[in-house]
Amino acid sequence: MTGKKKLLYGILVILIIAISYGFNFGLKYAYIGSSYDAKTVCSCIFISHRDLADIRREDLYALPFANIKVDREHKSVSSDVYGLAKTKAIYRPGLGCTLVNELSETEINHQPILKVAPSSPDTLTSTTPVPSDIDSSKLFNAISEVFKETDSIKIQRTRAVVILHHGKMIAERYAPGFYSTTPLLGWSMTKSVTNAMIGILVRDGLLSTDQAMLLDEWKNDDRNKITLDNLLRMSSGLRFNEDYTTPSDATTMLFRTSGAGKYAIRSKIAFPPGTVWYYSSGTSNILQEIIRRQFKTLEDYQAFPHQRLFGKIGMNSAIMEPDASGTFIGSSFMYATARDWAKFGQLYLQDGIWNGEQILPEGWTTYSSKETPHSNGRYGAQFWMNHNDKTFPQDAYFADGFEGQFVVIIPSRQLVIVRLGCTQNEGFDLTAFVKDIVSAIH
Repeated sequence: MTGKKKLLYGILVILIIAISYGFNFGLKYAYIGSSYDAKTVCSCIFISHRDLADIRREDLYALPFANIKVDREHKSVSSDVYGLAKTKAIYRPGLGCTLVNELSETEINHQPILKVAPSSPDTLTSTTPVPSDIDSSKLFNAISEVFKETDSIKIQRTRAVVILHHGKMIAERYAPGFYSTTPLLGWSMTKSVTNAMIGILVRDGLLSTDQAMLLDEWKNDDRNKITLDNLLRMSSGLRFNEDYTTPSDATTMLFRTSGAGKYAIRSKIAFPPGTVWYYSSGTSNILQEIIRRQFKTLEDYQAFPHQRLFGKIGMNSAIMEPDASGTFIGSSFMYATARDWAKFGQLYLQDGIWNGEQILPEGWTTYSSKETPHSNGRYGAQFWMNHNDKTFPQDAYFADGFEGQFVVIIPSRQLVIVRLGCTQNEGFDLTAFVKDIVSAIH
C-alpha cells in the first residue's frame, strides 16, 4: 500500500470512528430527551390534569420536536425522536409516573399497589381581611409582579404563590389554568422531603447523622467512612457529574436506569468525606436507597412518607414518584399543590411539630438549616440558604427546585413563602421576591 493510500485509509477510519461516536452520543442524548418528555407529559396529564397542548408549549422547550403519544385508557405516554429513542412512562395511582427502564412494564405493574390511609383534612384557608400588621397593598403588588411577563427573553411563568404568616395563609394566587387543587412538580425541593424522611427515621432511632458504614456496597473501600451527615450535606466526596446539558451521571440516573439510588451508589470516591462540597442529586437518591433498606417490604417503604409525614400534616395531594425498581427518586420527582408545599414549610417553621405532635426530631430544623462547611454559605442539609447576601434574611433557608420552585422558611418573620413555576434558565429572582414580601410585614 502506497503512502497516499495509507493516508486516505487512515482518514477514512478516523471519519468512520468520528461518525460512529457522534451517532452514539446523539442517540444517548435523544434517549435522555425522549425520556424527559415522556415522563414530563405523563405526570402533567395524569397528576396535574393539564392539557397536552399547554404542556408542549410551556414545559417541553428543551426537546420540543419529540413525537408524543398519550394512551389515556392505559394511562401511559410514549415518546420518540424521529422514530428513534423510543421511551415510555406509565402512571400508577398514588405513585405517579415511572419510566419503563431496564425492567418491563409488566414487572413494574406487578409491584404492590400503594395503599394510603385517609389524611388530615385541608384546613388552610385565606385570612380575610389581611392582618393590620401587614401592608396588604405592598404584599399584593409584590405577588402581582412575579406573574407579569415584561421580558420576552426572561419569561417567568409563575404558576402559583402561597404566603403563610404565623401559620395562616395571607395570600394566594394562581396563573390561568392552575388552581389550589393542581399538584405541581417540586423538582429538587424533593430533596428537602428526603431530609424529612431521614429525620423521622433518626427520631425512630433507626438512623444517626454520624453513622458511617452505611451500605454493604461500600464496606470494603474508603466509602465506608461516608456518614449520613456527609450525604445530607452534599459533602460525601463521591464523584458525580451533575450536568443536565449532556448524557451525564445526573441525566442517566434520572432517565435511563431502573434504580436511581443503586446507580449513584456505584459512584467512586474522589475526595475525603467532609472536605469538599459539591451539589449532587446522586447523594439524595443514595439517601432514598438507605431509607428503603430500613423496611422489610417495598409496600411498607412506599407507604412510609404518607403515613408518617404527608398524612400527619394534611399534604393530601403529595405524590412521590419512584423509579422502575420502586425506590422514590428523592432528588427530583414529587408533586404537591402550592398549599401542601406551604404546609411542608410550616412544619419546619414549627420545629417539626404539628398539632402538638413532634413529627421530626427536636432540633432537626436547626440541624437542617445549619451551614455546611465549604459550601460558601449556600447550603445546609438538603436545604439551601443565602448567607452571601447580607440583605437576605440570615435565618432564612429554603427548598429549591429547577425552573424556580421555592419553599422559603423565615423563622424570625414567621413566614413561609411558596413560589412554583416554569422559569427557564434559572431566571426567577428569588432574592428580590423575598425582600418585597418581607418588606410588607411590619
